Amino acid sequence: MMADMQSDTSTGLLLNNDHCFVCGMKNPFGLQVKPEIEDGGASVRIECTPSEHLQGWADILHGGILSTLLDEAITYIGIGTFGQHAVTAQLEVRFRNPAPTRVKLFVSAERIKVSRRLVEAKAEVRLTDGTLIATGAGKVVPVSESFAPKTSVE
Repeated sequence: MMADMQSDTSTGLLLNNDHCFVCGMKNPFGLQVKPEIEDGGASVRIECTPSEHLQGWADILHGGILSTLLDEAITYIGIGTFGQHAVTAQLEVRFRNPAPTRVKLFVSAERIKVSRRLVEAKAEVRLTDGTLIATGAGKVVPVSESFAPKTSVE
């Protein structure tokens, strides 16, 4: 049996994500979202309803959490594209409107450019009514084998 491991069926990767702040289902302080990789990493979708403990100003989601959601979506573009663990090398975020807490957010990302060792992607966060909250652009690189998360067997 694998300890603290979750299989990403879209990539076949075995990810140690249980305590990740964004996608870790066992992290009581995290967002506990499930990124959906589509079309071999061409796009990613995330739905999230952040609670008030993640606010900056009263009832307004902290900008760092918005940045984190954009980062996660862009990183999963890299994971889906490379078929291996990947990390963000560069991230640029633009905030457009405040995001209320306790309201469902939709995060989407799409692949823009692929080279052997780099994926460029863009992402956005919107409300259910289509209001644009934030946009992001980033570059993702695959993780070298020496730094890739190790799996363990219990």
